[in-house]
Amino acid sequence: MSSLYETELSLSVDSATSFRYEMAALAHPTAATAAVRFTGTMRTSTRSFPRLIAAHAAQGRHRWQIGGESGDGRTAFIVPPDTEFSAEFGHLHLRTFSVTTEVIEHVLRALLGDEPRRIQFSGLNKRAGNPRLVAETLRFLEATALADGKVAASPLMRSQLMHQAVASLVTAFPLIDADETDQRRPTARAVRRAVAFMEENVGNPISIGDIAVAAGTSVRALQSAFHKAYEIPPSTYLRRLRIEGAHHELRAAHPGSATVRDVAMRWGFAHTGRFAQLYAAMYGEHPSHTLRR
Repeated sequence: MSSLYETELSLSVDSATSFRYEMAALAHPTAATAAVRFTGTMRTSTRSFPRLIAAHAAQGRHRWQIGGESGDGRTAFIVPPDTEFSAEFGHLHLRTFSVTTEVIEHVLRALLGDEPRRIQFSGLNKRAGNPRLVAETLRFLEATALADGKVAASPLMRSQLMHQAVASLVTAFPLIDADETDQRRPTARAVRRAVAFMEENVGNPISIGDIAVAAGTSVRALQSAFHKAYEIPPSTYLRRLRIEGAHHELRAAHPGSATVRDVAMRWGFAHTGRFAQLYAAMYGEHPSHTLRR
């Protein structure tokens, strides 16, 4: 655990005979997700973590103290970097996501369309707007990135999941002042830049935030401009480009040399059934029919 969270953790167990521990984790240089299960009662503490950590106790008892705050782990919570942390828990199933401040700043620049003000770390848990969103995101990370080796092995899927997790943190917790909004209006040229960026990078692990940065505007403003120009959000446009890429790959593949699931995964679709529905809506047939031709 100390290596995963990049800090020294003090751990003490009430009864070693009844204590058991297991962990599944996926680590990246800038982010990591993990699911930890304990039996027995345990205490842990550290002077600080180098990254921001989001956590949620899916099962068991969990009480935490973070700086001057305290709370119950049954509600998703955040441990800011460089903040003292301690917790006591028993028979616990804990899900976590850790991320560097630099990645959070990148997402905020995309959302705001400009360099954001200093990130606010004080009193985050007391002022949380929608911690349930973070709890659901952590559950999804465990069900995909930690449960499916092909998801974990796909750079596109890993990047999409990381951006989704960071976006949920930015949405659920007041990391910036409420009046930190983007005032710039995107032009038709910005929309064209966004389209060109998506077409050039459709097979790469890009997010809507990356597209907004390339277009020189914010995510919110870009979404508004896209609705005006195409009557769909940019995320739908990107998804259609990726389905088109999967279509070309399925048509070119020899039967037996590829599967629909493998192709879907390469193009960023973790759920084959959902991919098949979207594919059929665009091409009027199941992707397996295209593959067999």
